[in-house]
Amino acid sequence: MKKGSIITVAVVLLLAITGMGGYYYLDNYMAGDTFYEGILIDGHPMGGLTLEEGIRQLQESKEEELERTIKIEVDGEAAYSSTISLGNLQLEYNIQEVATEAFQLGRRGNILERYTEIRNMEENPVSFNLERSLKLDNLETMVDEMAAKVEKKPIDAKFTFNDGEMEILEAAEGIMLDREAFMTEVSNMGDDILEADTLYVPLKKIQPEVEEEYYSRINGIIGEFSTSFAGSSAGRSHNIRLSAESFDGMLVMPGQEVSYNKTTGPRQASLGYREAPVIQNGELIPGMGGGVCQTSTTLYNALLLADMTIVERSPHSIPPAYVPRGTDAAVATGYLDLIFRNDFDYPVLIDSRVEGTRVYFYIYGDRENRDYSVRITTSHISTIPYKVHENLDGALTPGTRELVQEGRNGYKVNSFKSIVKNGEIVSTEQLSHDYYRERDFIYKIGPEPVVEMKIPEVTSPIEDTQEPQDQESVDDSEDSGIVVYPSQQEEVEDTDSKEDVEQDTSTEDQG
Repeated sequence: MKKGSIITVAVVLLLAITGMGGYYYLDNYMAGDTFYEGILIDGHPMGGLTLEEGIRQLQESKEEELERTIKIEVDGEAAYSSTISLGNLQLEYNIQEVATEAFQLGRRGNILERYTEIRNMEENPVSFNLERSLKLDNLETMVDEMAAKVEKKPIDAKFTFNDGEMEILEAAEGIMLDREAFMTEVSNMGDDILEADTLYVPLKKIQPEVEEEYYSRINGIIGEFSTSFAGSSAGRSHNIRLSAESFDGMLVMPGQEVSYNKTTGPRQASLGYREAPVIQNGELIPGMGGGVCQTSTTLYNALLLADMTIVERSPHSIPPAYVPRGTDAAVATGYLDLIFRNDFDYPVLIDSRVEGTRVYFYIYGDRENRDYSVRITTSHISTIPYKVHENLDGALTPGTRELVQEGRNGYKVNSFKSIVKNGEIVSTEQLSHDYYRERDFIYKIGPEPVVEMKIPEVTSPIEDTQEPQDQESVDDSEDSGIVVYPSQQEEVEDTDSKEDVEQDTSTEDQG
């Protein structure tokens, strides 16, 4: 018979013999508020301790372990290190849970079952093991604090351009703590972290996005153009200088689009622009920002010669005198713009300057590896002569003639870009078909002056007694000398499309 069964039989016999006295004995034997003998938690005997005392004793047994520190060091940067205790690492044990469970031994079932369990534990102790848990929030915070001292962002190579001198500033690697790799490693260490003396945070190098070689392809001028603004007013000259400065030193990256209007900003006094002649409805009138179209035109021609991609460009309504017809670029705030794009695989630098009464644009790029040049030509298609209109105005003094509208000829022009290699044209493309609208002269004229016809008096030799001969009347409608003009001369219908002859109502900022 098994020992447990023997004890149970013995207990039953004892109760039968002693009666109520035996039951009272057993009840007192099991009624204590302490752990029963034979209960061990993490090797510590709990017998005779209350639940609270057992929990406190277990916690005290772990204090020394929780005070132990681990060194955290940045790999490769020994100067950057710190320490953290296991307690600050939030190392925890499930003491409360295990102690409560162990305390229940001998307290479940009927009196015989409890007695049997208690007696068995005295002979065969029952052991419980605590489980560890580790929270890494504080460790992450520490690594972040170390990173603030160690990490360096990568530095891209920089391109500078001062007084015509190009300089490339070197790039530099960046370093960062590999937080993700470190935290993953710590999480996978399990109990080994309790024995570790040093934990190493790995570093990773971050390469700059732009190296010096990227800018080394800006090695020469690939397109340049200049125009003269001699004779311009002070306001117009100022506006040309101001708008040209907006592009000085501009670096245009591959694929980047640039808007002239966005770069120069609205033509406003608050931005430094002054009043100068602008074109409105085909006439020159005072306006803000006059002259900036000469800047845009000069830039446009430099871009063409550099073989840059032109996204948007418009001609003037009046062809300017500073470039051949078909090579101008009108701009107007919110209406007309010059937009270009860098379709090369290297950056392009724009240099602008004003010297005396001349504005210059230089486009820098990979001149060393360019085996061609660009040639811009224009072809005059036709001249559309102006007409003269004379409108009768009865309110004017007879014989007068007043100019109402200045006229000019119109022109149709094609422009072309040719690629030249070794002195020979290898390709040609049409850039634009421009129509500079004609403008008629209009005059107001007064009535034709009235010529008075005087008939001389005839002295007759006939005596007064003879009846005088009747004078023939004069028809004023034929001999008065008045010339009647039509109120408006009929215009000859132009054969061009409606789009070509539609009246321009825009304001061009060129002046």
